[in-house]
Amino acid sequence: MSKATIKEILAQPEAWKETLKDIGREREWLIKYLREINGHELIFTGCGTSYHLALSGASIYSKITNGKARGVPASDILIFPDMIFTKNGKYLTVPISRSGTTTETVRVAQFIKEKLGIETLGISCYGDSKLSGICNRKLIASAAAEESVVMTKSFTSMLLVIQMISAIKSGDKDYEKQLQSLPEEGERIIDKYQSIAKEFGEDDKLNKFIYLGQGPFYGLASESMLKIKEMSCSNSEAYHCLEFRHGPKSIANNKALVTMLSSDSGEDYEDALLKDIKELGARTLVLCDKATEEKLNLADYIIELDSGLSEYARLILYMPITQLIGYYRALSKGLDPDSPKNLTQVVEL
Repeated sequence: MSKATIKEILAQPEAWKETLKDIGREREWLIKYLREINGHELIFTGCGTSYHLALSGASIYSKITNGKARGVPASDILIFPDMIFTKNGKYLTVPISRSGTTTETVRVAQFIKEKLGIETLGISCYGDSKLSGICNRKLIASAAAEESVVMTKSFTSMLLVIQMISAIKSGDKDYEKQLQSLPEEGERIIDKYQSIAKEFGEDDKLNKFIYLGQGPFYGLASESMLKIKEMSCSNSEAYHCLEFRHGPKSIANNKALVTMLSSDSGEDYEDALLKDIKELGARTLVLCDKATEEKLNLADYIIELDSGLSEYARLILYMPITQLIGYYRALSKGLDPDSPKNLTQVVEL
């Protein structure tokens, strides 16, 4: 059994360190470029994991820069472009692809450039890819290139690229300082919680995994859902936190693990939801920076990051934990996370 996936999950802090250096080297032209797109709405787009990345990335950019941004699937741009772009709107499209060869994403970049005349800023892990060649500009997280089929360090590293874009665009030095601390915090968190993630993954009493996140955390919840599904073929779902009450709660039972990726902004609402989930009989895992008294009383399990970072800075610190749960779940079922069922590293149509 190959070891690529676990190696890449554990190597994320080092990849983040290199990604910060990569973007630092692009700072001069990036500052000028981001000034030129003042008033433009950013359309972040991708497929699968990269779409989840686009959702969280758009939320981060909107908050940090006070600018407009949306995350949309690449297929919507191909099939329903009028739903995305208005006639007199000003846009910058940000196609995201680990390989830079994902068919829908490459086609989107071509379509936007040739038919709509809209600028594109590509984000990838490969600077010589099709996508990089088509886009007007590119930002490359080269240290996040992966051998594995399942995206792990590429997801978090490319999200860090968007965080850095937002920091540079806004001129928010404090936010950028927080981002610079992520590699060190990530190493500490992985060391502290890897064995606990293994316990969750190996718990054969669980047969359903539900991930909840609000705002910028929803993209992370969706990605966490996808990781355990891809690696272990487990029954998994993702919802906005408060949407869980509106129908999905019907699937809660004592064999379900409901994982909440906790925010600061929604703390009171999320604590109240925990009480409801507990009453439904599901087991609850809360990932948070610092647990409130309510969380300590209500959650079955709590993982505290204890990073002291703002909610828009610490996002990627949640992901190694949920990725590790998916990895160890796969091993416990006798599956190889490096060879996930029906999947290939690149989707080319």
